[in-house]
Amino acid sequence: MEALFQRIMQVFFIVGAQKSGTTWLQKSLNSIDGIHCLGEGHFIDKLLMPIAQTRHEYNQFMGVVQQRVYEGQGFYGPVPDQEFLGLMRTWILNIMMRNAKAPQDSILALGDKTPANSFHIPTLKQVFPRSRFIHLLRDGRDVAVSAFRHRERIHKETANPQASSLDLNMEAPQLLAKWAGSTRAVQKAETMGIPVHTVRYEAMLENGVASLRGCVDHLLPDTRISDEQLQAAVAANSFQSLSGGREPGDINANSNLRRGQAGGWRDELAVDVADRFNPEDRELLEQLGYTA
Repeated sequence: MEALFQRIMQVFFIVGAQKSGTTWLQKSLNSIDGIHCLGEGHFIDKLLMPIAQTRHEYNQFMGVVQQRVYEGQGFYGPVPDQEFLGLMRTWILNIMMRNAKAPQDSILALGDKTPANSFHIPTLKQVFPRSRFIHLLRDGRDVAVSAFRHRERIHKETANPQASSLDLNMEAPQLLAKWAGSTRAVQKAETMGIPVHTVRYEAMLENGVASLRGCVDHLLPDTRISDEQLQAAVAANSFQSLSGGREPGDINANSNLRRGQAGGWRDELAVDVADRFNPEDRELLEQLGYTA
């Protein structure tokens, strides 16, 4: 598997807050020949972290056995870091390859999109030292509205009795705080020297080809992807194409592709709701250029 890993030019991870458009970016990149990025693997939060806890308990237990039973001369020692990381790398790569459903020699870049990975970039870099990261950034107010409407739709579909009590303006500060936490986690990874390419949701709407060009140049700097391929990927994953013909702004509350616009928060959030945002979160919005 290590030889296979060497043949794959690039492993990458799309990160970003939930409802920031990461699925849209994932689908767009997956439409480009040689780039495979499907689904949410949750490799760190649901796979590596529980197993790391088991490894920790095993190492502690074996240390006790070694000292108490074998007086420090036990045959089995702890599982070392590099062995554990190598095992996880092989296992995760196997899962990603199986999911790609493509001949191994046709893969230029192999990716995963799990929003929770915003908080696990340093760990992913340990497991995959050559990995690269793309951060999809969106106005936190739009993210808050999108996250709320998504949950509202799910509650209605499942006849959840809480559906009638949901209040966007009451929940917006907490939803914005989640966006801010994810965004700060990515910023922290960058301060640790981990290169992250940031692409903005708003820029993708304005110029999808240029946005995808920045992504593929980050992933595959030595491989030329034609403008025609990028244009085809943008067209195939436009809001109109994915929504069945609706124009951006044509709202369908029952669809996962609800609006397809930037700045829709202005129509949905009360004017004074920003007064209840955490001051640090308001500051982050302004720092990133998302002003009133």
